[in-house]
Amino acid sequence: MAAPQEPPPYPGQPYPGQSQRPGPYGPYPPAPRPAPRTSLVGPVVLTSVGALLLVATAVVAVLVVRTFLSIVPLGVLDASGGPGSAAVASTSAPGTTTAVLEPGYHHLYLVVPSDEHDAGLPGTVELTGPDGETLPAEPSPLDGTASTGGSRAVLVAGFRVVEPGEYTLSVPEATTQDAQVVLVRGPDLTQFVSGIFGTVGGVFVAIALGVVGLGLTIGGVIWWVVRAGARRRAAAAPGSA
Repeated sequence: MAAPQEPPPYPGQPYPGQSQRPGPYGPYPPAPRPAPRTSLVGPVVLTSVGALLLVATAVVAVLVVRTFLSIVPLGVLDASGGPGSAAVASTSAPGTTTAVLEPGYHHLYLVVPSDEHDAGLPGTVELTGPDGETLPAEPSPLDGTASTGGSRAVLVAGFRVVEPGEYTLSVPEATTQDAQVVLVRGPDLTQFVSGIFGTVGGVFVAIALGVVGLGLTIGGVIWWVVRAGARRRAAAAPGSA
């Protein structure tokens, strides 16, 4: 007994295994094409991920700028060559002044005329705390200078303040006239080195995130446009209603 034959795929098509012969009214119609993909889920997800990476790039860039600005000597001098906005204390050399200091590392700059290159403080700079103890002046671990308004500020020493309160800064006579000192809060050597590495590493991270995020965003938008066009064509096709 012969096995029952499977029904044809649709009316007019041959049974499986049979050759497709022309019918009395011409060749059989071709098999229908699969419907085009019109879902926007993939493009939306890809574009959203790319946009989030671009936002992350902007956040990392802001952090990199803040880290860099925290380790460079800004605000030591103003436009006229006097103590700038970052100065927490200043006095002539020789001279004495008081200031309320917060815990942290503080840099001492010697400010001299810009054409003076051999000025220095041969004596001992003293910073006396609210308890009467004198903090030792540390040799500057960094080589920092700032010039503006006809004055040049040279980093000469540093103090590590532990307790907040009012401190007295006593400065000896400098080797040149018209000299003064400016005390500025800033990073110590460890913070400076970590800031350098953080800045460099942050730049590479921002570049990587930006490249990947931009590529995903562009690819997602192109994919979105293609899928949207397919949706419009599918909606306009006969029998789609």
